[in-house]
Amino acid sequence: MLLFNRSFGLLLLAALAGLYGIFAFDLFQDEGGTITGRRMRIEVDEFLLYGSALTLLLFGFGLNQHHGRLRERKKRLRAERDARDFGYHDALTGLPNRRAFDEALARAQGLHAVLMLDLNGFKAINDTHGHGTGDAVLRVVADRIAGAVRDGDTAARLGGDEFAVIAPGLDNPETAKAIAARLAASIARPIFVEGRTLHVGTGIGIALARGRDLAPEEQTRRADRALYAAKRSDGVAWRLYAPELEA
Repeated sequence: MLLFNRSFGLLLLAALAGLYGIFAFDLFQDEGGTITGRRMRIEVDEFLLYGSALTLLLFGFGLNQHHGRLRERKKRLRAERDARDFGYHDALTGLPNRRAFDEALARAQGLHAVLMLDLNGFKAINDTHGHGTGDAVLRVVADRIAGAVRDGDTAARLGGDEFAVIAPGLDNPETAKAIAARLAASIARPIFVEGRTLHVGTGIGIALARGRDLAPEEQTRRADRALYAAKRSDGVAWRLYAPELEA
C-alpha cells in the first residue's frame, strides 16, 4: 500500500508538471514561426501530446500495479502451500508425519499392511556421539526407508526413532513380508557420519487388513504388538501379527 501511494504521488506530480508545462510553453510554432507561449493558451497539438503522454503513464502505472498484485498473490499462495506441507511433513527428515500417516491409512483400500519400525542401537549413538550425529543417522535411515518401499507406499516418521510404512494394494501377505525384508536389509547397512562408521538395526511389526474390516487404530495397535514381539526375538527382524501375540 505504501508503494502504491508513493507511485501514485509521483504520477500525480508528473501530471501536474505536464499540465503546467502546456500552459507555460508552446512546444510547437505557428505557421508564422512566432512563439505563442506568452499568450498562455493551450493549443490542440500540445493537449494531444500531453494527453498521450499521460495515457502512457497511467497505462504503465496500472500494468506495474497489476504485476505487483500478481507477485504478492504468488507469494501468499506459496506461503500457504509451504505451511500446509510443513503440517504434513516431518521437519527433520522430510518424510510424511503422523498426521499424514493417519490420513493415508484412513484412505487405504483392499488388502493393505501397516509396518511399524523401531531402530535398534540408536539411543547409544545419540548418547555417545550427540544429537547432531543422531539427527544425521535419522536422515540417512529415512532416505533408506523411502528408497526401499514401492511406488504408492507411504513411509512416515512418527517421532523419535519410530517410523511406519503403509503398503496398499497387496496381492498377498508375502508382498508385505518382502517389503519388511528390504527395509531391514537397507537399514542394516553401515552409516557414515562425520568420519564415523555407525550401525543401527530395526525391528518391524506387520499388521494386515482388508478394506474397512479393521479400524486404523486397531491395525496400528496390532502392528505395534508385532513390533514388540520382533524386538524380543533374537535374530528376527520382523514379525507378522497373529492372535497368539496377544498372550
